Amino acid sequence: MRIMGIDPGSLCMGYGIIDDKEHPLGWGSIKVSSRLSLAERAGRFFSATTELIERVRVEAVAIEEVFYGKDVRALLKLAHCRGAVMASFALHNIPVYEYTPAEVKQAVVGYGRAEKEQVKLVIKQLLKIEGELSSDEADALAVALCHNQREGMRKAMRDASQP
Repeated sequence: MRIMGIDPGSLCMGYGIIDDKEHPLGWGSIKVSSRLSLAERAGRFFSATTELIERVRVEAVAIEEVFYGKDVRALLKLAHCRGAVMASFALHNIPVYEYTPAEVKQAVVGYGRAEKEQVKLVIKQLLKIEGELSSDEADALAVALCHNQREGMRKAMRDASQP
């Protein structure tokens, strides 16, 4: 099974793909210009996500939930772009799972308030990634790992409850 993790943003979206054995299959980021209107940015993210879906066959997507900061306008822009990405997966009948940043950090680092650099370091170690990895890419891979762990626990619980 292939899982794509998404770290959404209004200017940069990180993505990472792993298999259910937690081998990294690819990662990257999609960037859009701040000069574009919000509608154009959302459209670019939608199109880029659609291209990714067609190029890399995934069975599930895990996306980080938005969290409230101090800037409501930035939050709304992020939410619109995130929605466009989610719509692309929905149109391709790929299930989307959502996790809070704290859930992701807890699953990967063991501490829900870990710093971005800690997440990046642990992801590189766990997935044996050498070379450069952006924070957006590391966060996306972390979301995918979080989902794989949660899905493994859900499966174990289903198996244990059956006679």
